[in-house]
Amino acid sequence: MMWSQALRRRSFSRMRKMLKLMSFTVLVSMVALVAALYSPVASAQTRSDVEVRDQLIANQGNLLNAYRCLFAVDTDQVPGGCSSPDTVEPDPAPANPTQQDIDTRDEQIQSHEALLNIYRCRFAVDTQLVPGGCLDRSRATAEVRPQDDGSLLVYSDIVIEATPEQVWEVLTDFDAMPDWSSSLQGVVGDLNDGGQATAIYLNEGVPQEFPHILTWEEGRSFSWSDPLAFAPGIVDHHRFIVDSTDGSATLFVQTDQLTGDDANFPASALAGFLRGLYAQFNQELKAEVERRF
Repeated sequence: MMWSQALRRRSFSRMRKMLKLMSFTVLVSMVALVAALYSPVASAQTRSDVEVRDQLIANQGNLLNAYRCLFAVDTDQVPGGCSSPDTVEPDPAPANPTQQDIDTRDEQIQSHEALLNIYRCRFAVDTQLVPGGCLDRSRATAEVRPQDDGSLLVYSDIVIEATPEQVWEVLTDFDAMPDWSSSLQGVVGDLNDGGQATAIYLNEGVPQEFPHILTWEEGRSFSWSDPLAFAPGIVDHHRFIVDSTDGSATLFVQTDQLTGDDANFPASALAGFLRGLYAQFNQELKAEVERRF
């Protein structure tokens, strides 16, 4: 058993070294592509333009397959299988390439690089190559931030292991929301930008309705800003935002800016209450999204 573990560690170490070499090869290919873009050429597209792109695509493909085999993910995409993977080689370039040939390859390069960055962040490998860095998967924030204008911003966020599209699908599936949320039970009405809608919250087990005018950006965010019925001296601006930074996960952000004050329900006390409420909702949303997907 000890010998088996030692061999496995050595194999993993060798694979890591190979990955570093392959990552360097991809980086060199990208530099070559950039150099080609700024080199003077006789025509808009040359065979050389295609060849440098095809070599980069092949190098990206080999690195993708190395990630897949090392981390046992999407292994069905590896030609020849992980036991004996085929090396991806570039096809011969067309003699007279068109702009469409260039555009098609550029799209493929971007697609490959996006997937490489997903693997890098998910498995913490070559993360220094990810533009902007990887999302901190342990991130979960809930705090009250005093603003310069005297208002209070309740800020909360959480990382969800799913795509923004999947998070948005669950977040706006208001019919199912009572099944997993202990606070917000849904939004009904005209779910469009400028639409009149009603947010339903549970208050000590009793549903309460709050009419709002929605600001709605499909797939990205929704919000409302109105005086609070139970604290009319305070206007809140409540936002739900689905954001993605590195393509491998989603940062869900929930904020509420409280402007003004109320004698019966001071803004500072309300902000402290909402901070805990929103943190709990974020955790419940994360659990439901990751359960579904």
